[in-house]
Amino acid sequence: MKHLLLLVLLGFVPVARAQAPMVAATDPEMERAVSEAYAAFRAGRYGATRRQLDALAVRLEAKGDGARALRGLVAYWRGVTANRQNEFTEATKFFEEAIRLDYRPKDIYYEYGQTLYAQEKLAPARQAFAESLRRGHKRAVCLYYLGFISQTLGDNKMAVTFYRAVEKLPPEEGSEVLQAARMQVADIYLAQSERRPDAHKVVEGYVLPQYREALAVAPESALAADLRAKITELQQRYELILYRMRNGRPTPVPPYYLRLLQDFTYDTNPVFAATETTNSEAKQGSPISRTEAFGRHTFFYKNIMSISPEVRASYTRHLQDAAEIRRNDNWVLAPAVRTAFEHMLGKRAAAVIADLDHAYSQRARNAELDYNADSELKFNSRITTATVGERVTGLWGAGDTTLRLRHRKFESYLDASDSAAWGLGVEHVLPRAGGQLWIFTIAHDRTRVTDEAFDTNTTFARADVIFPAGKWGLIPQLGFGLTLTDPLNDPDRGQERTYNPSARVSKPFGMRWRAGLHADFMENVSKDKANFAYRKTFYGVDLDYVF
Repeated sequence: MKHLLLLVLLGFVPVARAQAPMVAATDPEMERAVSEAYAAFRAGRYGATRRQLDALAVRLEAKGDGARALRGLVAYWRGVTANRQNEFTEATKFFEEAIRLDYRPKDIYYEYGQTLYAQEKLAPARQAFAESLRRGHKRAVCLYYLGFISQTLGDNKMAVTFYRAVEKLPPEEGSEVLQAARMQVADIYLAQSERRPDAHKVVEGYVLPQYREALAVAPESALAADLRAKITELQQRYELILYRMRNGRPTPVPPYYLRLLQDFTYDTNPVFAATETTNSEAKQGSPISRTEAFGRHTFFYKNIMSISPEVRASYTRHLQDAAEIRRNDNWVLAPAVRTAFEHMLGKRAAAVIADLDHAYSQRARNAELDYNADSELKFNSRITTATVGERVTGLWGAGDTTLRLRHRKFESYLDASDSAAWGLGVEHVLPRAGGQLWIFTIAHDRTRVTDEAFDTNTTFARADVIFPAGKWGLIPQLGFGLTLTDPLNDPDRGQERTYNPSARVSKPFGMRWRAGLHADFMENVSKDKANFAYRKTFYGVDLDYVF
């Protein structure tokens, strides 16, 4: 049992790192006290640990300088235990005793600095962390403490020096405090900028970039929410970004939006309606790949008017190699401009809207205007739609109600299929208690085709509900649409009905990615079953990334 006391203390106290001289200790009671103290410490029973160590310290005190190293180690262990109990005054006393006895393991000044800092003894705490830094223990955390204490004492120049020193450490060492250090530098810059007459320029040129650099370190951290809040508050305070229009309507932040989407769907019956005057069934299914990019940027004229140019581009390819299916391959380019003039309607926020949409599409077509699997993509149609309307908040619940009047011009590769349409529609977005979002749409269109046999009046109604995120972060969505089509000059078709129930579930991954599953059923009921009646189901997966 020779040397048991020293070996246990050196080998089993997790925070002890230094090597003390070998001192014989064969007292059975002392050995038992050490074992019990160690077991209690490992179990987190710090009160029991302290009682054993206090008794052990009394025994070692009687041995005088002959047990100096052991007395120092026990004092250090008592300090660590008291620190874990938040008894900082006692912990400070024990660490100072260990240092006086020349027992100085690598981490003692770090532990000592924490106890001093907790008692707001900032100057000696700074000295302790500086010594811990010199010894190479927890350099990143020590630098952060040194910076924060210097900042608290009003020495901002020295504080920035310490915070910046974290940047120079190896990534694996500095990562735990890098984000916090960058945020503190931004806080110092902000405090200094607010005393200047050109504060908004300094905030925009120096402060906000520093906050953004801090956010970039770990966008998903607990501190990230505070950083985003600081950025938003400064942008609003110094009017660097418009957050609300004059009627209180919030603006999109950031003002740009860019999304890439890849969708894979299986369609049991790809219906072909290139001219919008007939429908033709494939009568067999096909996997479909659709790739889409969408971008929008909103510009503001003061807080009165917004202008949002946008563009959507998509490419759709049917993977089943059959002529009646591959004829549906297409690409679409659809630019648009959306404007809103914000005002008040009584006591409600409202906006006059005016939109202009254009869609240009190409499909697989050969020179004879027949569609087959081998044809290259050629011009199919262009559609131009002009819309004016009024959007009002609070007519029914807390959501927006929008009335739209639109005119659509359809130009086909076949002149006889050209058409013009006038439409009137109402949309209401209704948020509900519990996080549900209901969307109701009803519209009526009058379409007049160059070949009058295909003139129609159409009424469309749809309801969708989006549920809040549930288990595993899944967001369910259900919808049902009904379209009533009246062929004015073709009694053989009768009044047609199109049913379209749908379901979707999506899940976000982080800030940018979203994956989804979707399924739709569509049935068009017509007396002219050969040309217009069809039934289809399509279901698939999609993945999108938002910049």
